Amino acid sequence: MRYLHLVVFCCLALLVSHATPSAAQGREHADERIAAVLAHAIANPVDPQAVGTHPELPGQAFSRTYNISRSARAYLQLMTDPSKDADSARLLEDVAQYYLDHPEEMPDPDSTYWAGEYHAAILAKFGSNGTVRPAAVPRHVELKLLTYMASYVNYWSRLDHYAFSVTHDTFYYWNSENHWWQETVTAWGYLLALKNDPEFSDLVLTDGRTVSEHYDATVDYMKEHMRQRARKGFFVEISSGGYAGRMHNMYYMIDEISPDAELRRLARLSLDLWWTFWAEEQVSGERGGGKVRHRRLRGLLPNSEGHMPSVWYYHGLGTRNLEYVRSLPQRSMVLPGEYIRLLSDYRPPAFVTEILNDRLSAPAFAVTQRRVGRSAGQDENGPPELINAARGAFSRDTIPEYKFYDIENSDVLKYSWVSPSFVLGTNMRPPHDVREWVAGSAQGWWHGLLLEHPGTPYPQRVVPTLIYPGDSMGEQYAVQSRGSLMARKLNDAWSPNQDNANYPMGVYISDGLRRHTSLEGDFIFINSPTTWVAVRAAGSEFIAANNLLEPQQARAGTFYRLENDTVPVIIEAAEHSDYASFEAFKAAVRAAALSHADGVYDYQSLSGDRLSMFDDRSRPRINGEVINYTPSVAYSSRYLYSDWDSGRITVTVAGHQHVLDFMGPA
Repeated sequence: MRYLHLVVFCCLALLVSHATPSAAQGREHADERIAAVLAHAIANPVDPQAVGTHPELPGQAFSRTYNISRSARAYLQLMTDPSKDADSARLLEDVAQYYLDHPEEMPDPDSTYWAGEYHAAILAKFGSNGTVRPAAVPRHVELKLLTYMASYVNYWSRLDHYAFSVTHDTFYYWNSENHWWQETVTAWGYLLALKNDPEFSDLVLTDGRTVSEHYDATVDYMKEHMRQRARKGFFVEISSGGYAGRMHNMYYMIDEISPDAELRRLARLSLDLWWTFWAEEQVSGERGGGKVRHRRLRGLLPNSEGHMPSVWYYHGLGTRNLEYVRSLPQRSMVLPGEYIRLLSDYRPPAFVTEILNDRLSAPAFAVTQRRVGRSAGQDENGPPELINAARGAFSRDTIPEYKFYDIENSDVLKYSWVSPSFVLGTNMRPPHDVREWVAGSAQGWWHGLLLEHPGTPYPQRVVPTLIYPGDSMGEQYAVQSRGSLMARKLNDAWSPNQDNANYPMGVYISDGLRRHTSLEGDFIFINSPTTWVAVRAAGSEFIAANNLLEPQQARAGTFYRLENDTVPVIIEAAEHSDYASFEAFKAAVRAAALSHADGVYDYQSLSGDRLSMFDDRSRPRINGEVINYTPSVAYSSRYLYSDWDSGRITVTVAGHQHVLDFMGPA
């Protein structure tokens, strides 16, 4: 049986070298790295956590870590150690009983479904009709879990919301994308368990429909959701370093337990597509290019992204390796969130490794992706309740009423310039007022430069950024052509407590580049071992201002504040082979024409294109032409191509083509 194979792997892990393999070695050693991490997890299970106080809602309980610590540990033990079945059952019974005793917590989107993948997978594999070890979970515990699941789906399974979402090609959410997907897929997993159990199969939910009717409708919605993501730019939380991990876990859960072959196929294709996007933009394991929802300035710190452990498991890249895992505090929830991936047989396709290998010698290339982000406002034909009413007592004043995406005028063009030693990228978009964007596509903006650096297994970074205390919204916009980027602050206010005018703008440079960096008035030059970089202020000077940073950010780099932070900041990045010397590169940067007249900043970039930004917030231009943010192509790069809305993506590498067909049959 499969769990026995995993135990064997864990024993073999004791013989595995802890050295980090190269990208070329990555795929064949994935099982060994995963086994080593599993061996550590089994020997050092996370401690069950207590219920705490909600971090955003004083006076409310917060049960997320209580839930995850018990549910994930139970899943790990059931999959690897039958001798601990009794302990696993006790942990699961505790979770189910807690939510049955505290129904007021059911509406909390920050607690209930954050371990949904484990509950659903446990009953599918270890319940009465389990596919791995039937009845490993005692019937009385199974019944308690099913009772909790019935309570959950009565609240969270919202077929009217799904039906309305489909009228907008599934680009309608009442919450952020990862929350919506977590609540939906958790409901699906619970409905699967309920409909297959003789004591619950005839259950009628409060809307008058049976669990089987809910299950069938949810399957149809999930299929359409996955197809639409592939057709129209993929996740709306663009390249999010943290929230993508929660999306991934839901795909793993589908792949683990779905009896529907097409649903399972779409889940695997979605994971394949994500890893392909990652491979073409990664630097030392971290994804480059424009990102959103990099909250609390975590994007200034190395290897801070939630997908980084999986990067090491599968490809041996980055520093979230076995040593990192061993250094985690016993209370950390990082590893429990990984168990479903560690115990899965999913592996990224071989062509992902081929992309990694090809990039070592490939000429520089552009990655262009049409993305969605602009809001279409509200649709009065939608569900009658205001969106936050669905969250009951857990509404937040800072979250606007539900909105759906303007697909035709989506107005986000993800653009990256990918070179052997660096990735420079942004999400180009018009400088609309911040409230014209859906929050999940405008929060925690990140763009800039990642570059390889000898001696560090993580990339160094040069990041145009505002320094904000927690979150910011729609704080910048940019125009880019190849290795030349021009960015500018937007002084918009999302709410009285989130006004970008209050946050200083400048550029953050990683500590590893410090001894290679020189500040020369309105220029910063970086003579790094792999990449030549220049940062230029358009009519201002830079002032070192680490006093504005939190201690961990100040230790990791230097923030250079713009003396006048309303002016554009320019980044130029080049391979050493592009210029005869660093002095020649500096001379070219200084000679690049930059003017500001009649409300227009014009910059003749080193890439050979003229970049223009306007004081009246007109759309930026390249060579006098307004940027087309909504091309007919969804994805275009050296490796990927897909027409907008086709759902068929061609991956070309090493002389072969691979088609990810989201529209075809199973």
